[in-house]
Amino acid sequence: MDYKVMHKDKVIAFANENGIYELTDKKLCPACFVVGMPLEIWLDNRNIDIHRSHSRKLFKALRLRNIDNIEQIINIGHGVTITDNWWVQKCDENLDYQLLKHYNEELADIALYGSSVHDNKNINGYRELGTVGSYEKAWRYIDGNWYMFKQGNTQELISEYYSYEFLKAMGENVAEYEIRHSTSKETGITSTYIITKDFTNNAEFDFEPFCNYYADHDEPEYIIPRLDKKLVKPYVMMIFYDALLHNDDRHNQNAGVIRNSLTGEITGLAPCFDYNLGLISTGVPRIDDTRGNIFTDSFLANEVCKNVLKNEMPDREMIINSIKSAEFKTSKAFENIGLNYEIISDYIIRTFDFLSGSVLGNI
Repeated sequence: MDYKVMHKDKVIAFANENGIYELTDKKLCPACFVVGMPLEIWLDNRNIDIHRSHSRKLFKALRLRNIDNIEQIINIGHGVTITDNWWVQKCDENLDYQLLKHYNEELADIALYGSSVHDNKNINGYRELGTVGSYEKAWRYIDGNWYMFKQGNTQELISEYYSYEFLKAMGENVAEYEIRHSTSKETGITSTYIITKDFTNNAEFDFEPFCNYYADHDEPEYIIPRLDKKLVKPYVMMIFYDALLHNDDRHNQNAGVIRNSLTGEITGLAPCFDYNLGLISTGVPRIDDTRGNIFTDSFLANEVCKNVLKNEMPDREMIINSIKSAEFKTSKAFENIGLNYEIISDYIIRTFDFLSGSVLGNI
């Protein structure tokens, strides 16, 4: 079977079962595209996690029998995601790209909840197969914008929302988050979701994850020498704040770049996102005042990281004020949770003091 790899309505490459065999517009292709590369390598990084319990229900609704069959994956999902403009169709097809991204509430319900109050058996539009990640989640289209709804336990939701409010108060480039509580009319049970607005503004720009550039190499010492120079500072500050927020989930699908969708040019680092496995998500975050921890070890092992931070070190008072802001807004979002926020503030301040002292030579 021969396939056309598309960017919006333009053919940018051709592929078959042996891999990509022609690039017709290299500048608009995903960064990993080279002649001979199996198309599966790219598609695997934009396909739903088969271990999510609701994904199996989604497969059933879509009549997807074999998730490992690339022909079925392309025939049903077409490699479509919400945050970029790349997709795939057969060479003899002329599909409408906008219809493939049309909102389907029934499929979004199944991806998020495992079922839907709608029972129209409608599988047209966006089929949620491009909604990657290990948590139950779905994209919803509300008032002209796409929003990612994601489940999680209380510690995970608090960790992600607190991190967002802290980074926003610090003036950092971070994806927008909000907390939504929803009570079922049928069961009376209230569920809580964290919601993220699509930072590409309906794919006005293309988000491309680091995995397309660096595969599974997510270490700073590998990434930094290969980064566009204009991205080095924001990347270093991203991993600096990962240390402050105890974020151990900065793999290469959770970071990336923004590309101009007309020229393919990289315009900047993507907003930071996905902090649900930081802070208190797995327990009490800890740091030794004299030895640091694994986050500070990784950061301080890289000379570029240290040199950038010497010039970009934030003010300690601003850190403290941002902690206060994040705590106030998080406590309002989770009013009935008696969290001891001092656990979080103590960790952030001590980690900041350790890195500040190490970089500026105070310890």
